[in-house]
Amino acid sequence: MTRLLIVLTSLTLILAGCGLGQTGSAGPITVDSAATPPPTMQDSVSGTDATGVAPTTTTATTTTTRDDTGAPSTSAAPPTTTPASEPDETPPDTTDPTITVEVFFLSDTEAIPVTRTYTGREPATAAMQALLAGPSSEEASSGLNSAVPPGTLLLGLSISGGVADVDLSGEFESGGGSFNILGRLVQVVYTLTQFPTVDEVRFLLDGKPVDSFSGEGVVLDGPVGRNDYLSAVPIGDGHETTTPVWGQDDLPAVTIGTSDVYRVVLVVDGDSLNVRSGAGTENPVMGSLLPGTAIRVTGNTAPVDGGTWLEVESPLGPGWVNGFYLTGTADPVDGAAMGSMVNELGQRFQSGSEFDDLISEKGLFVAHHATPIRVRSVEGLLTDPTTYRWGSNALEEDSPEIQPETFSEAVAATFVSTTLDDDTQILIDEAIEGPNGRPVDYAIPTELGGFPFVTVHDAGDDAAYGGLDWMTWYVSFSIEDGRYRIVGLTIDEWAP
Repeated sequence: MTRLLIVLTSLTLILAGCGLGQTGSAGPITVDSAATPPPTMQDSVSGTDATGVAPTTTTATTTTTRDDTGAPSTSAAPPTTTPASEPDETPPDTTDPTITVEVFFLSDTEAIPVTRTYTGREPATAAMQALLAGPSSEEASSGLNSAVPPGTLLLGLSISGGVADVDLSGEFESGGGSFNILGRLVQVVYTLTQFPTVDEVRFLLDGKPVDSFSGEGVVLDGPVGRNDYLSAVPIGDGHETTTPVWGQDDLPAVTIGTSDVYRVVLVVDGDSLNVRSGAGTENPVMGSLLPGTAIRVTGNTAPVDGGTWLEVESPLGPGWVNGFYLTGTADPVDGAAMGSMVNELGQRFQSGSEFDDLISEKGLFVAHHATPIRVRSVEGLLTDPTTYRWGSNALEEDSPEIQPETFSEAVAATFVSTTLDDDTQILIDEAIEGPNGRPVDYAIPTELGGFPFVTVHDAGDDAAYGGLDWMTWYVSFSIEDGRYRIVGLTIDEWAP
């Protein structure tokens, strides 16, 4: 039989919701109760740019990780917080690549590198343009400055035989002061010699070679390199800057439900999804997106290590995110389609039939009173005898009272019993406050919060329990190529 392949993803339970209604019924489910000893659940871990995962034992609990974005395939685990090596995939030829370069500004005694991200195919030119633009307001307030005079223009740049010929306008020579003059030369030389094709720099002003520079009489009768200036102006550590974290209010307005608008999902509370300058974790982070944020995609995609990265519109220009952590949007959602799939899932659970055609390419995330576990393959799951220590809403995770159960026992049977009752409610995109007082904002894990969902609620009617035998399942849906697919199952029930 197929063993249950599960990867644990981190969680802090937080979410939101909003309405409609319907009822459904089915018959009792037959469960193979023979429990085998809990096997060790292990899985390969790869780099990530959002939901983290980690190998673990059969206890359905996990360690906290952070978002970054790997490129998982439909049969691979979501990436972890430590990016793994991934192939360098070239974005589609229809777009220029996004590049990151270093630019050198000055502190009191050192040259400090900072990074800039540009789209284009001439990194040396991009670096020089960024240098002439000067430090950002944040960099300036932290003590960085530029000795390059305002108004200096880049008139030309060519590289041959390890030498960069840089032609600047006459403003570059204006002003005075020994360190000021030396500093501007250092900034240009250090910026251009970051590239492997450049060992030295030859200066030109307004198209003419420079032999003696400025009124300070600095001799430039040949190309100069880093070694000519390092003793006078050493290179300091890279400037520490924090990348921005964007919420909905920080982004351009979007229209939910259009084909070019996606929502950030599968990112834990307190974390964010990295937006990178290129497709793949080897590219620098431009900023990050909070869970549930809706963002516009450009339509450009790039394959990376079996997954697909999407280009998005960020406040800093085009950036790339791992498509694993995005889902399509709809307004309004198709409640009829979602409700029909919930009923179909209950019928499949009841009959023991395969249900993989109902499940998202991202896998099935099950939140059973604990951090969601990711079931990578649901094939054979209903007959799999493997048992696991599922979470409890009344007991500690290591409690000996928790009895190992199969997926059929812990999930399928209770899901079917919830949909069977005559007074079961089915609500669309509306979470409810359980009789145990749990606020609706905590009903669904944050990772699943960006997905539309169906609430299946059995209010409870056993007189022996005074109505406390209630149970609720939240069924989350991923919108993939315009089609709804089940991606999450979250249980909520009364606890003594």
